[in-house]
Amino acid sequence: MNFYKNLVALLLMSVMLLTSTAFASEPVKSGTLEINETEVSLILGGSMGGGTLMFAGKSYKFKTGGIKLGGIGMHKIQLAGDVYDLKKIEDFAGIYGSFQVGATLGEASKNSMWVKNTNGVKINLKSTAGEGVALALGVEGLKITME
Repeated sequence: MNFYKNLVALLLMSVMLLTSTAFASEPVKSGTLEINETEVSLILGGSMGGGTLMFAGKSYKFKTGGIKLGGIGMHKIQLAGDVYDLKKIEDFAGIYGSFQVGATLGEASKNSMWVKNTNGVKINLKSTAGEGVALALGVEGLKITME
């Protein structure tokens, strides 16, 4: 049952992101993060991993998990990004939605996306390394929980 709730939340978040082409105001950079994740998909897929957030001079560990609709393959990926509009650490955790286009072939990975959660926190993620074979084209929900 939890799977279907997450899938519905993913689809709703994706529709919200796809229908808005710009943010209401200029985002304010709040911190940076790094994520290591493993993704497996065959039209419907998932991912899990973890990372570190640098915010207000402190380091915070978090776990990631996700559901993906669209794409095929299996790969490990390292992401880095900037976090925007994070005012307090409690607002970081949550479900982030995105539309994604990317590819991984061998050790070459090309992927970039913006994600946003219901607290208004935005993350600009870019792949820094990848390994495996995968093609992504679809919507994805990324769940972040603090350790």
